[in-house]
Amino acid sequence: MTNADISNPGYLTQGPGLTTLTNGTEAGAITTLIKGVTKEPPVSGACYGTGGRILNRIGSTAVVNTGSFPHTISASGFSDEDGEDVCHYKGNVYYSFNEGVVQGDIGIYDKATTFNDDWGSTVPSGAAQLQYGPHQIIVGGNDIMYIANGVYVASWDGTTFIPQALDLPTGAVVQSLAWNQDRLYIAANTSTLVGTNKPTASVYIWDTVSSSWETEIRLMGNVGALHNKNGTVFVWYRDMSDTTGGFKMGYINGAGITDIANYTGGVPAYYQVTDYKDFILWVSSDLIYAWGSGNKDLQVKLFQWADGGYSTVGGLVCPFGDIVLVASNQSTSYKVAKFSGYDVNSSWKSLMFDITWSGSISKIEKIRFNFEQLATGARVDWKLLNNRGETIYSDIISYAKLGAVTTAFYPLNGKVQENFRVELDYTNGDTTNTVKIKNCKIYGGTD
Repeated sequence: MTNADISNPGYLTQGPGLTTLTNGTEAGAITTLIKGVTKEPPVSGACYGTGGRILNRIGSTAVVNTGSFPHTISASGFSDEDGEDVCHYKGNVYYSFNEGVVQGDIGIYDKATTFNDDWGSTVPSGAAQLQYGPHQIIVGGNDIMYIANGVYVASWDGTTFIPQALDLPTGAVVQSLAWNQDRLYIAANTSTLVGTNKPTASVYIWDTVSSSWETEIRLMGNVGALHNKNGTVFVWYRDMSDTTGGFKMGYINGAGITDIANYTGGVPAYYQVTDYKDFILWVSSDLIYAWGSGNKDLQVKLFQWADGGYSTVGGLVCPFGDIVLVASNQSTSYKVAKFSGYDVNSSWKSLMFDITWSGSISKIEKIRFNFEQLATGARVDWKLLNNRGETIYSDIISYAKLGAVTTAFYPLNGKVQENFRVELDYTNGDTTNTVKIKNCKIYGGTD
């Protein structure tokens, strides 16, 4: 499938489209690729996101483009800041950033008028710059803020900043952090391997009190995001021993990882995973995937749900209830958009069905599609194909052709075939009203 929505167990339809927020492009307040965004609104109706040298204030419909925002990060001793993550902790907003491939720091904003862009290296007890690398920031259940810091995990309890609270093995670079069951989970890649060597990664589990980690889970490949949902820590990684691509989603199970889904594309960064209703969403290359059931009585499913916007996708977050925000850019174009309406770049294909029968000729006699009542503009083009790529039959389900109906019947009059599959194409569909396919019933027989 391509940008197809099967989140509702009652029907299949187009995936969600994207509507750019007001001031959400380079013509407004978004002049860089936004990465990290606060997961919950620190103030009424607004979250904060960062990327490049910018800290933005983002609402559910618009990006603030007045007063203090967008804020340009200008830290002492830095000249090329690149924002990483944002976190709300004890009344302040903290934002991390890198400079080139050399160093990093943490800024602070009091949610009023005051910014201190090099706070981490100049103000707190234990002040120090960060190492270069991903700088995810999370708040643990012990009310301590933790920051990914190259080969270290840094911490801030509101009184003392410890840049090397945990020291990982030489060559490790922390990629993501998660908190679960009074433990900090740390995903790290090993950066020292070169040439034809296979990269390695680990997930470390640390009680945050001991001088070292308690458990190390080794991986042959690259690890990306960690994500805690309802007491389970999920992990995305690439298994280099898998010759088909090896992109996997799994969960931490004791001292190991249990795989639950294989997909194509790439490994999401820590800022590219979010919860939406009963699904986990993540970015893979320039597409958005979903995993979940939508109902406790249904089996879980994996599907490619939506397009991420431009060719390079940044942060993916759901801070305002059921409003999904996604940032992207291409060349000098940037935007922050939200799921809205339907994407016409949407299609779905069934499995190939073998209908041969011993000593008989198989025929397709008739087809019936059942769907939700059609509304103005709704349309899907459909066809049956065989394994030779030949179109057996094709037609259109649309409001313009059929009216406000809920079913359509097509006699095929005994098409002789060995196999077939159903294909749906919403290219000529609508961004407001869609055809919600409930089922497709195909009848046939043999001679």
